Amino acid sequence: MSIIEFKNVTFRYESDEEGMVLAPAVKDFSLSINEGEFMAILGHNGSGKSTLAKLANGLLLPESGTILVDGMDTKNEDDDIKIKQTVGVVFQNPDNQIVATIVEEDVAFGPENLGIEPSEIRRRVDESLKIVGMYKYKNHEPHKLSGGQKQRVAIAGIIAMEPRCIILDEPTAMLDPEGRRDVMKAIKRLNRELGITVVFITHYMEEACEADRIVVMDDSRLLLDGTPKEVFADTDKIRSIGLDVPQTCLLAKMLKNDGINLKNDLLSIDELVQNIDDLLKGQ
Repeated sequence: MSIIEFKNVTFRYESDEEGMVLAPAVKDFSLSINEGEFMAILGHNGSGKSTLAKLANGLLLPESGTILVDGMDTKNEDDDIKIKQTVGVVFQNPDNQIVATIVEEDVAFGPENLGIEPSEIRRRVDESLKIVGMYKYKNHEPHKLSGGQKQRVAIAGIIAMEPRCIILDEPTAMLDPEGRRDVMKAIKRLNRELGITVVFITHYMEEACEADRIVVMDDSRLLLDGTPKEVFADTDKIRSIGLDVPQTCLLAKMLKNDGINLKNDLLSIDELVQNIDDLLKGQ
């Protein structure tokens, strides 16, 4: 069942210069996001990824076409609050989303604005911080946390609103490797253990490989849609639009070009090593 559906959606930003018409940021875009899946969205800068995130929960409204969130049209003002409760968005810079001086107060901000009972807010705050591994920091000041910790607090703030879908717009882009690992661990737990639909916009190919499904955007349109193995099997197409591919895919392609009969859908080093081992054993 689809939780978000884009139907022939086009959106363009307004120009600062009078009379100038900008090219669409998203053009004739159609996509169904299924409830419970972990989807990664890839694309170079300007391909429309971040615009898609804002369209998905009504922060932006389409110029044409329709966006349905659990059957609700984002253009319907009466459903705006329900739509934003259904789909939460986490952006790249956690400093732009943290509004309080204490971690637990920041996480409580969203539920408070929804008019949730204080006892229920307390439960949600504690549970959300535990989910992202930040409960022991609940009385800390956010500005003293590391980048990865701040991002996990931002994610906890969205979880506390109990959305059915979370869209994360390059949440690891400003983090060091340890911070990226911590955030990815929290994101996967949301999806695998809690059943929350996750839409993960990233430019790290290895992170995208952990998704169930990858969508690739190019020039404001949908270019590829499939499993990680299906999408990264076409390394030439991926690289032709200025994107990298996982290092394992590149190595496998180089070995295939040298005449080694490897599989086309190798994503991890373990898979590559196993395939080579099988070839050496004659399997």
